[in-house]
Amino acid sequence: MLNLPSNPTRLLVSLLLLVFLWNWAACSSGDGRSIWERPKSSPITKDQLFLQDTFPPGFLWGSGTSAFQTEGAWNQDGKGISIWDHFTHSSVSDRFQRETADVASDSYNCWEEDVEALGYLAVRSYSFSLSWPRLFPDGNATVEPNAAAVDHYRRLIEKLLEKKIEPIVTLYHWDLPQVFQDQYGGWKNDTLVEHFEQYAAFCFHTFGSRVKYWLTMHNPYLVAVQGYGKGMHAPGEIGGLYSSLTVAHNLIRAHAKAWQTYNTHFRPTQKGKVSIVLGSHWVEPHRGQSKAATAALCQQSIEAVLGWFAEPIFGDGDYPVSLKTKHAALMPTFTPEEKLWVQRTADFFALSFGPDNIRLGQSLVHNGQRITPDLRSLLGWIKLEYGDPRILVAEGGWFSDASVGREDTVAIYLMKSFINQVLKAIKFDGVQLFGYSAWSLVDGFEWNYGYGIRRGLFYIDFNQPNRTRIPKTTAQYYKQIVTDNGFPSNETSIEVKAHFPCKFHWGVADSTLQVRFHPFSPQFSDSHVYSWNLTGDGSLRPIPGVKLNTRPAQCTDYLAIRSHLRLFASTGASHYRFALNWSLILPEGSRSSVNTEALR
Repeated sequence: MLNLPSNPTRLLVSLLLLVFLWNWAACSSGDGRSIWERPKSSPITKDQLFLQDTFPPGFLWGSGTSAFQTEGAWNQDGKGISIWDHFTHSSVSDRFQRETADVASDSYNCWEEDVEALGYLAVRSYSFSLSWPRLFPDGNATVEPNAAAVDHYRRLIEKLLEKKIEPIVTLYHWDLPQVFQDQYGGWKNDTLVEHFEQYAAFCFHTFGSRVKYWLTMHNPYLVAVQGYGKGMHAPGEIGGLYSSLTVAHNLIRAHAKAWQTYNTHFRPTQKGKVSIVLGSHWVEPHRGQSKAATAALCQQSIEAVLGWFAEPIFGDGDYPVSLKTKHAALMPTFTPEEKLWVQRTADFFALSFGPDNIRLGQSLVHNGQRITPDLRSLLGWIKLEYGDPRILVAEGGWFSDASVGREDTVAIYLMKSFINQVLKAIKFDGVQLFGYSAWSLVDGFEWNYGYGIRRGLFYIDFNQPNRTRIPKTTAQYYKQIVTDNGFPSNETSIEVKAHFPCKFHWGVADSTLQVRFHPFSPQFSDSHVYSWNLTGDGSLRPIPGVKLNTRPAQCTDYLAIRSHLRLFASTGASHYRFALNWSLILPEGSRSSVNTEALR
């Protein structure tokens, strides 16, 4: 029973405090959705054009790789088997690429060449992952480690520091020791939370005096969904939604345990920072929706991926309300004690923005929404939703098909676009972004795509045993960005002021004009009258018993010609170029059959 204070003044204060706390709790998820409620700026305003400016001094330029994708040496020097070794060697992976990462980029043996490649780029950081089964073949981090693996990573870290390159070390990039999968069912079993904490403690103790940036795991969303839900990644289990939710829950708890261990036992002396890499897509609304409905739907789409992991860690220690409502009884729950030690377990926000999440995001859009590669908006959303954290783009990049000597113009364009979006986020939106890691340093094994696609800045011929690193044009371009610290304006360039010739023809072009011969608007076919947004979701609902007469069919395109011409005239152009549809006008390809209606 609730005991209310007897004094009226105290009662009023208590009620006001209760209202305040209620409002605070209701708004505790942040203000990310407001980013879709704002009016869109004109596409020709200054902040939408390419920004000629430089990044803040000390900006942490870098590149990255993961152990399984590049190390190779899958059974060398006592390394144990990972779930990805097992997956690529088994018949489960036959439905994808019949390829393995047994040698891959051979970075275990060619690590010095990787450091030289970093030197070529002139970057200040290198993000790489430790191989859990290489350090502990049976996964158990309470026993003696594999000495060869410890020596390998120590040599790599020391060489990086010698070259003034900051190591950013990931503890887990998907290569779980296979023994844990066989014994416990992998990340479905919460026993792995304790095992991961022990593994993390060993790594902090062994390498932490030389490492200032730690990442507990990389993009756990893909582990949960692709690995245990859809079976596209190792271990290849098709467990559906329940498995994905369970795995995600254990991954979050494992991350939080590792952070708490560092915070309690290692931070006082090592003074490093620990976070987790989270991946996401970006979504834009259907233009016909109201702003309120738009914001709610778009927010739910981002919460279903990024918010799933970010809200417990950067928010209030629990899942987004939209996910708990949607998945109801299937959604695992945090105890009150767990919420306290899960929340705020990251020292900065590490973001992965690449093709994997963009592709998966396509299945999460509804009501006319569309996926866009808008990194700037995503960074702005993170700032608004999670209280303006410091952000590291830990994985930024796209697929590249470039081979030796080929100009990879698409990859260069995307790199330029993404990095410029980051610059705009810093300069115009006030995002506290301190580093960018171009992914990846070298071509490697691209998970379920095998070697069919390439993402490296450096080309590797996988048919050659020496695995020589050859810089692509993307490496050359990124090197220039790093050297210039962005895109400085060229004040020495000559500004050209002149006029085109008097008879110069300005025009507008269209492709084949779309012609409709039958009614396509509801006014010609639907007699219902609708009410809109009664339930606040932006939907239309027919009013029972109310109908109107429909309009008779007519040549609707002909009626649109005047407005079309007015639009054209507003440009001031003198020529209009468009194409005729041959197959529409002459269905048989010749004058033997003429579509007179189309011709008219």
